[in-house]
Amino acid sequence: MLIINQLKLKYYFLAALIYFTSNINAQQPDSLKNISKKVDSVKLEYQAKSNIIKLNFTSIAVSNLQLQYERIINRKFSVTVSYSKLVKETLPFYDFIEKTVDDDEQFDLIKNAALSYYSITPEIRFYLSKKGYGKGFYLAPFYRHTQYSIKGISYEIENEFDETITAALSGNLSSNSFGLLIGSQFNLGKYIVLDWWILGPHAGRGKGSLFGTFSQPFSSEEKNEITNLLNDVEIPFVDSSVDVTDDSVKMDLSGPFPSWGGIRAGLSLGFRF
Repeated sequence: MLIINQLKLKYYFLAALIYFTSNINAQQPDSLKNISKKVDSVKLEYQAKSNIIKLNFTSIAVSNLQLQYERIINRKFSVTVSYSKLVKETLPFYDFIEKTVDDDEQFDLIKNAALSYYSITPEIRFYLSKKGYGKGFYLAPFYRHTQYSIKGISYEIENEFDETITAALSGNLSSNSFGLLIGSQFNLGKYIVLDWWILGPHAGRGKGSLFGTFSQPFSSEEKNEITNLLNDVEIPFVDSSVDVTDDSVKMDLSGPFPSWGGIRAGLSLGFRF
């Protein structure tokens, strides 16, 4: 009888253990599913917002307006296009140029110059983070086209009658360059992103010309003086040629790789939708 009671007790204990274990196993997937649903909902929420419009606020300090649109294609891949414009027509880094140009005559050529430009930059982004979808560290090869407008390059000469003649040049230049941007993008909530352009060197080719016409013809001596003056202007890595006629001046500029380029860097705030 004692043995039968012991067997019954073991049976009840085993049944209770099976019931308890099965109950836990039934509840555990539900809790995991809830957590998984929350993670998936956040992930899907970011995936659904595949468009980002950004403003580079660090470039505003130098009167440069930079806007960017990014379209997220999948977890690892996105495409962007940027538009940049110098909104204030001045000579950038005027104080630095004034200190570095040793020749006063050459500095007089550019001291009243004004520069404006715009650029268009498409790029392809490869996100290296596991999270992706427009978040984390990325590498972005890009192409940039820039159009420059220059005016106010002037100089003075004295003619044979000891009269001072002021001549001015203006013109347009364009460049095409390729580079690689290294950066990282962060989500600051559901709608705001911070895009950090860590370093983006680029280089390429450029060409253009400066041109000026005058109301009175030059003498042979004046033509030689202007030609020598402009030929003495040295622009690093840029080839120049000067053509002076009786009443006009033309200065052609061109440069091979890597004479035209720069470095992209800065911080952008964006709206994700």
